[in-house]
Amino acid sequence: MIFSVERATSVRASPIWACIAEEDQQLSNEENSYFQDDSPNEEHVRPICDNRSSVSIQTSLPKRHLTLFDLVSICVGGTIGSGIFVLNGLIAHSYAGPAVFLSWIISGFAALLSGCCYAELSGRIPSTGSSYAYAFVALGELPAFLAAGMLSLEFLLSGSAVARSWGDKVVEWARVQLSASDRVIHLLQPGYNVNPMACLVSILATILVTMGIKESKIVTDFFTWIKVSLVLFMTIGGYLLFNADNVTPIIPPEFGVSGVLHGAMSSFFGYLGFDAVCCVAGEAINAERNVPLSIMITLGFVTSLYVSASLALVGMQNYTEISSESGYPVAFHANGVEWASQLTAVCYLL
Repeated sequence: MIFSVERATSVRASPIWACIAEEDQQLSNEENSYFQDDSPNEEHVRPICDNRSSVSIQTSLPKRHLTLFDLVSICVGGTIGSGIFVLNGLIAHSYAGPAVFLSWIISGFAALLSGCCYAELSGRIPSTGSSYAYAFVALGELPAFLAAGMLSLEFLLSGSAVARSWGDKVVEWARVQLSASDRVIHLLQPGYNVNPMACLVSILATILVTMGIKESKIVTDFFTWIKVSLVLFMTIGGYLLFNADNVTPIIPPEFGVSGVLHGAMSSFFGYLGFDAVCCVAGEAINAERNVPLSIMITLGFVTSLYVSASLALVGMQNYTEISSESGYPVAFHANGVEWASQLTAVCYLL
């Protein structure tokens, strides 16, 4: 995001920005002693600048809980999901073949450019609000309002897509792995494009968020690193079953370079979510440093996982036989490793 020097100068000279800068300086001076306090229930009171009057307003300073590890967990947990579990099989089978890893590298570079913008802005404006806060400071109220609407729409669409994908996985798992009766399947999938399990997981996630950041971060950290462990298991297992004949040629003639680029466009969806950490910058310890650092660590880590896992998948099974919906369970099953197939099918639900 680039804005004019005149606009930046006028914003920084405004009373609102002066107030924010003064408060940030106060917070910076108090932060070291504040976070070493062993009394979590004690309220810390400090004056807040108010340029509209000469009266000093007293308010309590909120306790910040999120460390760098927590911020990376939020980034990684919000990014890894359907992208690596579903898109790898879809892209390999339909768009790029064994060159699926090239698609992830191309889309990862595009995500890195976006991540650099978020990293710089989150370091300069370390406050809750993400794109809304950045647009407000740089461009004004109307652009900030539009940014807030688009940000809400992004989370609405991506959250509903992930919830629906999870609900479909539950139905597939119940049908294939548990051999559930038709009555149970009808309850899980009643028709009319309704998915009760997607609604259930959305409600549970909303309840978890309303419990507070201190409580929800524990659940986030747990499930994030469970998913990372699963991805590492699938990757290592895939390399143990690797067959070089499955990755020849790298770019199948029927797909070509255009197929790799098409796969890159589809795989970019797998990077959505890393910017969610900017929404909780107000809860982060040393946000000026830790929020930008968590974004860059996440993009490097996630891209490495995506590339490694995609190579493992196309090495296990020929791209023409890879399942577009359950790539890894089907690939393990095709290689006769049934326990690994069962384990990955269950863990897909995470």
